[in-house]
Amino acid sequence: MAELSDVERMVDDWERNAVEKSERYARMQHEVEQIAITESVAGGAVSVTVGSNGIPTGVAMTEAVRSMSPDEISANVLRAMQKAQAKYPERLQEIVAGTVGDDETTRHIVSTAAANFPPAPEEEAEPPAREAPGRQLQVETEADEEPEPPRRPAPPTPPPAPRRRPGGDDGDDDGDDDFGDQTFLRRD
Repeated sequence: MAELSDVERMVDDWERNAVEKSERYARMQHEVEQIAITESVAGGAVSVTVGSNGIPTGVAMTEAVRSMSPDEISANVLRAMQKAQAKYPERLQEIVAGTVGDDETTRHIVSTAAANFPPAPEEEAEPPAREAPGRQLQVETEADEEPEPPRRPAPPTPPPAPRRRPGGDDGDDDGDDDFGDQTFLRRD
């Protein structure tokens, strides 16, 4: 049978471990709350910062966006956000490893973050951001072009309204000089 002093020592160890673990989790929570990850795209023209939950907290743009279309700007904002969010699980793993360590709970926290914020899609080579607005040449290949929807024939144009002649049947002579079917140009 275990002696009373052994049981007391076991309870003291359990309590001390629980307090230490609670303090490590509190440090982890504090460090996670400080997360801010910023990523840029389009040669630095668009930057997005995500916070402690991976949700965007800031968007910044340089003058270079003036040369972009609205579609290009929105696509760049999304790409920058995805790049920043893709780094969130890695940063979370660093914090967890430095504070709490590896256990079932922390593995679940990191795997949930990785599932919510997967790696950013592969990027194509970015053209350098343009500093001044200007014309843009866009070349499309047949593979890039979307098929055109079938065109409907244009509705027939209505025939021209009949011309009114002064003193005609309509009885509505408002004094306009109407040359009728005659030309006012001289014939030589």
